[in-house]
Amino acid sequence: YIVGGRMKSFKIFLIGLVCISLLITSCATKPAELTASFVSPGIYNNYDCQQIALEKQRYTRQVAELTAQQDIIYNNDEIVGWVLAIGMLPAYFFIEGDGEIASELKLAKGTMEALQQVSVEKKCGM
Repeated sequence: YIVGGRMKSFKIFLIGLVCISLLITSCATKPAELTASFVSPGIYNNYDCQQIALEKQRYTRQVAELTAQQDIIYNNDEIVGWVLAIGMLPAYFFIEGDGEIASELKLAKGTMEALQQVSVEKKCGM
């Protein structure tokens, strides 16, 4: 009986470990935690201050939209993660993780940084 009890405890521990590892490795990242991809400011060297301002407005909207989409993905993955944690392993197939939206958000954030840098260099006052 002692061996059987230890085996049962080990199985529960192993299932818990698998669930936690799935939770940690597969979930989407919070939008605020996604770091900007590098975008060369040189792309915008030929832009005047008005063009830079227009691009910044466009990318500000894009960052906001992508942040909202990534937030939905993150929240959905978090819910699925909790379902996994209580032992419903088939829910694993509903985790989206970081994908195209996260990549686009990182690129948009990087573009904003590049535009800001060019804006400062050109003394656009933005």
